[in-house]
Amino acid sequence: MSHPGWVMVSFLTELLSQSSKGIAQSMDSCANDTEIINALLKDSYNKHYIPSHPTHVRVDMWVQEVTSVSELTQDFEIDLYINEFWEDPALVYEDMNPCKRNISFDDKVLQRLWIPNTCFINSKNAAIHESPFRNVFLMVFSNGTLWTNYRMKLTGPCDMKLKRFPFDKQKCYLTFESFNYNTGEVRMSWNQPYPVILLKRIELPDFKLVNFSVIAVEQMYPAGWWDELTVAFVFQRRYGWYVLQGAIPARTMLGVNSLLAMTFQFGNIIRNLPRVSYVKAIDVWMLSGML
Repeated sequence: MSHPGWVMVSFLTELLSQSSKGIAQSMDSCANDTEIINALLKDSYNKHYIPSHPTHVRVDMWVQEVTSVSELTQDFEIDLYINEFWEDPALVYEDMNPCKRNISFDDKVLQRLWIPNTCFINSKNAAIHESPFRNVFLMVFSNGTLWTNYRMKLTGPCDMKLKRFPFDKQKCYLTFESFNYNTGEVRMSWNQPYPVILLKRIELPDFKLVNFSVIAVEQMYPAGWWDELTVAFVFQRRYGWYVLQGAIPARTMLGVNSLLAMTFQFGNIIRNLPRVSYVKAIDVWMLSGML
């Protein structure tokens, strides 16, 4: 004879089984990453067409490490992540029943999309890390928002002022802008509320990062106005090493010379005095002066 409890368990088991089948069927019917990107990047998509006039690009920076600050070459080396955000209406896929609301890709897909062609215009050297692959990240959201991330190593200029050396502070700059598009086509701004984020405390053997600031200005070129985003890093010199290395040799030489001079003077004095076995006042005076 069946028990009501077993009937209920059997009913719930069958219900869960049907629900699992429904979820599985729903997952099977949703569009995966490959299907979505192939549908978006069909023949009608043109990577040379600006998404909007102007396209608003938000930028922020993650500082990973500062490896050196050089007075001789007046520059500094920095490892950082640069992030860019903008919207492309041609890449909206909310109506495709996507399995995920955001899709991640590498730089191969990024090369097929429109990008604002940004760069650090004042860098002496700049390279994207390639360990073990090219460090480029792309995420496409279902509402058409794009997020790109580049991990880079840069050498940028410093405005060296050494009047207060070794108690000086040095300021180094990086300026970021679109290389191809002026303000009529691309508007660039710092992403708020945190345009620059330090991933760790930045300290070097002879410098430490004490402050940073960002500004956004419009710069005039023959082809029009461009948005320029500049970040300034302030490094304070660690003066302990310079004080010790500069003071100890100087004081040692001063002390040795003074001791030799007083010993020579003491010898001249006692040479003209009789040889006695007791301590004289001049002896106490000279010994006190040496001490």
